[in-house]
Amino acid sequence: MTALALPRATGGIGWRFWRSPGGQPGWARPALLLVAAVAAVSYAWGITELVPHIYYAAAVRSMASSWHDFFFAAFDPDGLISIDKLPGAFWVQALSVRLFGPHVWALALPQVIEGVLTVLVLYRAVRRTAGPVAGLVAAVVVAATPVTVALDRGNISDTLLVLLLVLAADRTLAAIRFENPRNLWYAGLFVGLAFQAKMVQAWLIVPVLALAFLVARTGVRPVRRLAEIAGFGAVTLVVSLSWMTVVSLIPARRRPYVDGSGHDSLFEQVFVYNGAARADSGFSVGAANFALGPGGTSYRDRLVLGPDDRLGHVFTGAGGREIGWLIPPALLILTAVAVSVWKRRRGNGSTDRADFADRADLANRADFAAQPAAVMLWGGWLLVYLAVFLAAGTINPYYLAALTPPVAALICWGTVEFATRTESGWRAAVLLAAILTVLYGWWLLRPAPAAVRWATVAVALAACLVAVGLRGTTAAAALLIAVLAGPAVAAASVVADGYSGIDTPFEPAAQAHVTHDIVRDAMATGPKLVASARKTFPAAHDPAVAYTSILAAPFIFTTGAEIPPFGGFTGTAQALTTDDLARLVAHGDIGFALITPSADPRVRWIQQHCKHLPGDAGSVEAYMCGRP
Repeated sequence: MTALALPRATGGIGWRFWRSPGGQPGWARPALLLVAAVAAVSYAWGITELVPHIYYAAAVRSMASSWHDFFFAAFDPDGLISIDKLPGAFWVQALSVRLFGPHVWALALPQVIEGVLTVLVLYRAVRRTAGPVAGLVAAVVVAATPVTVALDRGNISDTLLVLLLVLAADRTLAAIRFENPRNLWYAGLFVGLAFQAKMVQAWLIVPVLALAFLVARTGVRPVRRLAEIAGFGAVTLVVSLSWMTVVSLIPARRRPYVDGSGHDSLFEQVFVYNGAARADSGFSVGAANFALGPGGTSYRDRLVLGPDDRLGHVFTGAGGREIGWLIPPALLILTAVAVSVWKRRRGNGSTDRADFADRADLANRADFAAQPAAVMLWGGWLLVYLAVFLAAGTINPYYLAALTPPVAALICWGTVEFATRTESGWRAAVLLAAILTVLYGWWLLRPAPAAVRWATVAVALAACLVAVGLRGTTAAAALLIAVLAGPAVAAASVVADGYSGIDTPFEPAAQAHVTHDIVRDAMATGPKLVASARKTFPAAHDPAVAYTSILAAPFIFTTGAEIPPFGGFTGTAQALTTDDLARLVAHGDIGFALITPSADPRVRWIQQHCKHLPGDAGSVEAYMCGRP
């Protein structure tokens, strides 16, 4: 009698989910899922009470209100003007809001999921060339970095950017490992989608991926290699420009005015306003320049890392507390690993296809070529983005999240190297680097409470001391704890303080006042003003108009009302002209107007033709344009 091949009683689907796939140690998947679970909790903890990036939140609510607004990335419900970014990441958020309703947690939920997926994909990408231990360490590092935790608790597009870039890196390494150029086309697809999320910033990785593939693709004719790279570039370009091209072909009267553009052009928005102009050392691009009070300090002054201290973009202040502690060790590891891999290649000889006789040998050649390619990929990614962030005139701290995958990949590589090397000189150098990193972290923790600061450095130095008497994996684990102590404490503070994407660890009270108090007050005021306008001006189509999008945003997000921002994000957009405002007021279509002092003719027209309403002294002024 033939016996049936019944499955073993291993606990069913739930057990199989936790089991590591073939070729990986039994602990790999359970450990990875545990890291992902901890990351998910840290990203999602308290998201019902988070303060969102109000500009993006308002745009997402509008995009969720109709498919027309969804496709065109309209900022306001009537689709007068678009958001000043490409909509890739906000499409995902809008679908969540359309499904669950206009709740803050519905805005943040996609970022929580994307952040957890980044942890999982980075593990896979690193494991391809450095093994499961290194992959797990990379997952831990990226999940514990403060900028990642803050970003994934918000509603900012960089979360999706980072996920798509990691996917592109993974596909490139797969193309190298399996010598299959089709995977490189998938990498181009992911870079193109990343462009839809964060525009030109996504393209910075293109030369890095291409060069890594070219270097590893030995034994193949140069013409073929160039053709494969050309295919990668073509896919990237077509996917990147697809939506922009389609929208640009639609007549202007049938779509929103393109914010971030002086000529209603998406290409100007992407490549000038969000591209070349960002290299400017001034504060003229990007926004929210209105003063917060009589002192003249602007919203932007509090939140943006400016041009006066380029090192502050990454290594000091808010930038340092976001990710700076891990940059110096990552750069040291990059140098050491690059030298080590180069020596190994020289010692092992040629990697030409002719030197490998059979299929197994060709697989060995692919493995041999993948390591230097991985060094080039992760190292190139770190160096290119680091150089851009240091050179740019002004950056937002959350931009630095793009550095976390290569930093995590390099630190994990260094951890594994340390665990396997026995030379006393190597061990002493790594130990010294770890101690210097701890001291640098102590300096970065200056804004933290004294007890937190000293306890963190004490634990980290104790871990270094323990590592002196250990060898192998346990010593490497102790040093990893020492290096990650500061970032982990900072990341925990982000969760404990209820911070999100535009916040930084242990941020000054003045910054927290902007990111939390002012936004909360504006969100609380929104329903009251809209209700008052509808009661006072029942025939008005627009309860109010606003000079800039940041003024309109709290009202749109909290009520879904049409509050057209005639100047867009910076006040320079021509979504409505002076004649348009005059016509709307004459027809009784506008209730109130919210403006900030400006020489803009449209602002002056409101000041001359509408009634100024008394209020607290400040930068935002309210006018009554309708007739009760």
